[in-house]
Amino acid sequence: MLLPFAAASGWYAAVKQLRPKQLGGSVNNAEYFQGLNYLLNEQTDKAIGVFVELLDVDDETVEIHLALGTLFRQRGEVEKSIRLHQNLIARPELKQAVRMDVLNELGLDYMRAGLLDRAENIFLELEKDRQHTPVATKQLLSIYQQEKEWPKAIEYASKLETVTGVKQPIILSHLNCEVAQRQLLKQDSSSAKNYIKKAIKIDPLSIRASVMLAQLLMKDLDFKSALKILEGMIDKDERFVPVYLHLTLTCFDKLNKPKQKLKFLRGLYERVSGRVVSKAFIDALIEYEEPGTVTDFLTQQLHASPDMTLLKPYVAVRKNSSDYDELNFIHQVLQEIEEAVISFQCQHCGFTSVELHWNCPSCQCWGESMPVHT
Repeated sequence: MLLPFAAASGWYAAVKQLRPKQLGGSVNNAEYFQGLNYLLNEQTDKAIGVFVELLDVDDETVEIHLALGTLFRQRGEVEKSIRLHQNLIARPELKQAVRMDVLNELGLDYMRAGLLDRAENIFLELEKDRQHTPVATKQLLSIYQQEKEWPKAIEYASKLETVTGVKQPIILSHLNCEVAQRQLLKQDSSSAKNYIKKAIKIDPLSIRASVMLAQLLMKDLDFKSALKILEGMIDKDERFVPVYLHLTLTCFDKLNKPKQKLKFLRGLYERVSGRVVSKAFIDALIEYEEPGTVTDFLTQQLHASPDMTLLKPYVAVRKNSSDYDELNFIHQVLQEIEEAVISFQCQHCGFTSVELHWNCPSCQCWGESMPVHT
């Protein structure tokens, strides 16, 4: 409600300093104060109606019209905002620069309304205007991402780098991964691999691209190369270890390297906290070490830090002790407890999900979803 109040107050102060002939007549103070009264009584629709009637479109008042249109759009009344901006553009007296500003607002209206084709046409026109090129390029990038037109999105992400001078490695890397994913659906592994390698070149820290490349190598039975990539990813971002740990362990198994697998997991357990890593390490201990060694380790760890992930395998190892009945009961109860599930949270807007979204469904940011409760 404060936006039109501020706009109207600014307009009123401005017109007090102008000659009547510049505004095409005297200002109707009664109607103006009626509009303010509507605002104070939270009758925003009536207030806006009054101000729109009061304001002739000229260089002095167009900003207020634009402010009112923005208010409509922010309140979700996109149809009113579209109608207001369309009426403004239809005014032949508008200067070209002002027309471009109004056109930009109309493009934002169309995007808010989901009319992406119309918005695209507007921003393609605005892109030709040097003053509006950066904004138009950004909006076109957003449109092509929403429409999943990944090649065009890549084109405009690159253009955005050029017109703003700001590198966009995260966005460009993810967009190349999206194209690669589409190529995989077409069974074109060679093309997909090229896009993935391009994504890694753009953003060497990309977890997504590295995982995709490792999966392709595993599909080609090149487990040695895949394992090298997966082991190197730990230094990129430890938080994502639970996402690809199963791939790493599969490579060790396929290469028949149990000792290296256990050594890897031991180092990982000491470095990365979380239930996924703990469970994998303890499972490997049970598989490759003697029961007494496993029991001693788990007892020591449970004394240091009681945890369900440690207690369950402890009971499993101790089932053959003299207290079998009691321990077996505890084991059965623990078996029924739901396994820990990896969840993900967007670091930008807080959106949470049990599925990893590289592009946040809420705020549309790329690469902001991180594992939690691992």
